[in-house]
Amino acid sequence: MTVYYVDTNIFLNVIYREQRFYENSRNFLQKVHDGEHQALTSSITLLEVALDVEESGYLALVDKAIASIEDIRNLDVVSLDKTMTKQAATFVIKDDLTVHDAYHLATALCHKAEAFVTSDDEIQRKIGRYIKTMIPEKI
Repeated sequence: MTVYYVDTNIFLNVIYREQRFYENSRNFLQKVHDGEHQALTSSITLLEVALDVEESGYLALVDKAIASIEDIRNLDVVSLDKTMTKQAATFVIKDDLTVHDAYHLATALCHKAEAFVTSDDEIQRKIGRYIKTMIPEKI
């Protein structure tokens, strides 16, 4: 079974019901939950979601948003370790990734994800030489 790394924006697409991305992201996450796919994401995802939801003015919904991610079966939320942190630093320096995007890529690579699922065109372009990138509707 293919192991997918899930970028933060996929969860935010669903949380905010973003018209352009909601349906495909929701369907993908439902397939993970139902066991059709195995997936992982970084603990940084939880941080990014919490900050984004709070900054958007929905402070009361932060815990619910985080719980909705943690409740997805067949999705591992991976903590950062020294190896991932060192690798992330290299990606920031060499590839001009943000610290958070570098953590995502390092987590995906260290945990042998076969594809990086994101709806972010810029990160797809920046990390494509390291890992296959996919949008939810192509899975």
